[in-house]
This record gives sequence, structure tokens and C-alpha cells, in this order.
Amino acid sequence: MDSHKTNELYKKLPHLYRERSAPLESSDMGWGFQCENGWYKIIYEMSKKIHKISTEGEHAPAISLVSRYEDGTLHVAVSNITPPVADIIMNAREQSRLTCEFCAYTPAFLRTSKGPHRGHIACGRCLRKVAGAPKAKVTKAKRKPRRAPDTIVVKR
Repeated sequence: MDSHKTNELYKKLPHLYRERSAPLESSDMGWGFQCENGWYKIIYEMSKKIHKISTEGEHAPAISLVSRYEDGTLHVAVSNITPPVADIIMNAREQSRLTCEFCAYTPAFLRTSKGPHRGHIACGRCLRKVAGAPKAKVTKAKRKPRRAPDTIVVKR
């Protein structure tokens, strides 16, 4: 995710993302969000819900990693997790299964073909944008068979 959106989440919910300043040995949040901009709304809504139900303090949930699973869905690692927080994260993961990681368009699907979007959840528009415009197929024009000029064709 780009740094502008990352910093916006850090400013709005600093207590939830407090592990961003932790050493990399204990938290991967120092690397930022390891996904594209299309999932920003999913991550923001999930973060707001977690912040709303969590309490302030040392034992409050803290997000330590946001990335992609191998199956292309959203992966969120949380310390001090509770069952309601786990449900919120699971709902966000299921929502990411159908949302394009690049433009947030729904429906989108896991792409398994060769290309830059392999292993990502992407919509058809993003795939066409990367692939470029398809080359038009050149077809030969059908020609009428030639006839001798002295032959007269009479239509009935």
C-alpha cells in the first residue's frame, strides 16, 4: 500500500498500530502494509471495528502484520487477540476474497495464469490494463470468384 494511505491509518488508529515502531524481530509492521491500495477500505473498516470493541491499555489488540496469504486473501496478524477480534479479521479476509487488490472492484478472482497478477485477487479491468490492448486479428476479406468478362450472369 502506498505510504500516504499507510500513514493515514497510523494517524487515525495509533493505538491499534503501535507495533509499527517495534523492532523487526518482534513485529513485521515496520515494513508497512504488504498489499495493494484496493484493500485499503477493507483494512480501514476492520481497524475501526477492532478499535471500537477493544480497550485501551497494555493488553489491547495490536496489529503486527498485514499482508497476503498464498491463496491471495488478506492476512492480518494480531497480538492479544480475542474471539470477537478474530471474527472481525475473518470477515475482512472473506471480503478480500472477492475484492480486487488493485482497484477495489467487486467481483474479482484469484489469478493463476502467468503474468504480474499471478497469485493476486484481481478484476478483469486490471488484467486488461496490465496486458495492454489486444492486437486485432487481421482477417482476409472474402473475395467473389472471378468470372470471365464475356459471361453474363442472369438472376432469376
